[in-house]
Amino acid sequence: MAFTYDGFVQAVRDAVTQERPGEAVAQLLRETLADPAAVAAAIPPREEDEVHLFEDGTVSIWNCRFQPNVVIPPHEHKMPVWIGVISGAEQNIFYRRDEDGLHEIGTRTIHPGDVVAIGEDAIHAVTAVGDQPSDALHVYLGPLTQVERDLFDGESGTALPFTEENFEKLKKTKGS
Repeated sequence: MAFTYDGFVQAVRDAVTQERPGEAVAQLLRETLADPAAVAAAIPPREEDEVHLFEDGTVSIWNCRFQPNVVIPPHEHKMPVWIGVISGAEQNIFYRRDEDGLHEIGTRTIHPGDVVAIGEDAIHAVTAVGDQPSDALHVYLGPLTQVERDLFDGESGTALPFTEENFEKLKKTKGS
């Protein structure tokens, strides 16, 4: 069966009702992305980098594209998230925060067909690797747009409320 946003959203909504919703979502993403090129071919053309597919009190579903020349600022989700890459390579840069600021603790690059879980307490920044955008399905176990969360200044470690204005202010262009 060909990938559609509507079909994927319904499958995720079913998965989060399972006894172990995280495992069910991870398995669904692995099955969906068994042929990432077919999923990429089925996604409608779009102008925007983030497409909010669905949200209720239990789950938020996004299709996120990251550009190779931009680093999305460090941020938190305050809920578990599963990411499945459709195309390109997505690099997640993880941080630990303490009284001295923000400290990079590692990176993980994921490729088409890869599925990764990120814990609810994680802080990470994101960028595409190489010269092509990355495109991925992101499934959050909770209402992402309804949760107060923070962005972080990567240099000072200062936390700021996650607003569009702060996001744009903290977003970095590679090489600058």
